[in-house]
Amino acid sequence: MGTFREALTDADKAWIAKQRVYFVATAPLEKNGHVNLSPKGYSSMRVVGDNRIILLDGRGSGCETIAHVRNNQRITIMMCAFDGPPRIMRLFGKGVVYEPGSASFEELFKEHYAEDWEDPDSFKFVRSIIDIQVHLVGQSCGYAVPFMEYKSERKTLVEHQSKKTKEKLDISRARDNTFSIDGIPSFLDGTSPGKAALKRRAGTIVDALLPWAGGAALGAGVAVAIFRNMSK
Repeated sequence: MGTFREALTDADKAWIAKQRVYFVATAPLEKNGHVNLSPKGYSSMRVVGDNRIILLDGRGSGCETIAHVRNNQRITIMMCAFDGPPRIMRLFGKGVVYEPGSASFEELFKEHYAEDWEDPDSFKFVRSIIDIQVHLVGQSCGYAVPFMEYKSERKTLVEHQSKKTKEKLDISRARDNTFSIDGIPSFLDGTSPGKAALKRRAGTIVDALLPWAGGAALGAGVAVAIFRNMSK
């Protein structure tokens, strides 16, 4: 049977610190918007209070979590035990996004992440810190979760980002991190949702006109062929 409490206990904090992977769920307010669920690793979660956790957010091919949090703040974190006693924990809360250069980011990064991520090449992976106020902690049995053995972190993404120049990082951010898949802006530094929105709108118009243009061209070609046959 599931249980709920309003804050993390010391036992909760100790268990969370041991987890190698967690899952982040967010969604837009729009009725037809897509719910996003992202797995996270790299020991990127820190518990900083009975009702507060922070997540180190890395660069990726999308910006669903950031766009959703900035759209409505809602966020849920889920963890489950893959070894030892079974357990599932969900943290329900509201988040705020801090990007590098902001006072809140610099303070939290220095205190909780600098030791592992201050190397300039490794830091290229870092996109933001998500600061979450947890208002509800849910726990359930986890009896159906299989046993799995942890081997190591995958360093592929960090290594991939570390090889990019600033120019390439800026290009990929503008291309991949401006909008969620539902068109919600991330408002990340280096993105221009206004300009990107115009491009998206222009592309939509072109896509809509192409079938009509193709049909018109085909009709014109048929008419010319008929006229030529009649003139013979």
